[in-house]
Amino acid sequence: MTVIASKKSPGVFTDYLKNTLLLPDNPDLDSRIAFHTDLSLFSFGDTVICAPFLSDLLSRELPAVSVISSERPFSPYPHDVAYNAALVGKTLFCNVRYTSKMLLAEAQKRGFTLADVKQGYSKCSVIPVTDDSLITSDKSIAIAAEKEGKDVLFVSNQGVFLEGFDNGFIGGAALSLKNEIVFTGDISALRDAEKIVEFIEAYGKKAVYFKNFTLTDIGSPALTY
Repeated sequence: MTVIASKKSPGVFTDYLKNTLLLPDNPDLDSRIAFHTDLSLFSFGDTVICAPFLSDLLSRELPAVSVISSERPFSPYPHDVAYNAALVGKTLFCNVRYTSKMLLAEAQKRGFTLADVKQGYSKCSVIPVTDDSLITSDKSIAIAAEKEGKDVLFVSNQGVFLEGFDNGFIGGAALSLKNEIVFTGDISALRDAEKIVEFIEAYGKKAVYFKNFTLTDIGSPALTY
């Protein structure tokens, strides 16, 4: 397993994960979010759909993974969300209009259901917990997820740091692994911290966070297998 994350990821986060591939900024995006992984690629695990500027790097560093170059995202929103889709079990939550056509085609080829939502930053707004449960900070995603039979915990983004903005997104500050949800920093100050930990633990997972380190939206790291 390799975690794909921004080169601006907190050291305490990448040290914990160990096997990480750190990416450069996307030159076509607003500098405040140019380092966000979920704006430049989407991973199905064995296949990565990505912005053209990453194609050579990913092919070289991840030889066992199929790398498909697709649309070039660019600022401003919503033209930057081509890869910002959230896969929970077999349901892909995204704003279909602005999502990469190759990503959508690959999802449908794999038999996934498309849940069209208003929120373009879908991946930023979701922490997948299990195939049938998720944490989200977006109402449209919460409603769509409940219609798909998912168990949903709705939370606030307040307290998630992203320089240049009032706050970041909770999904962009976490990574879902088989037995853990790993956060980029300390979740203790979040209004919904206790609910988040309880929800994660109810599904047999551990909430991993790093005390005294700022919880930062780094753009939802991705996994490859």
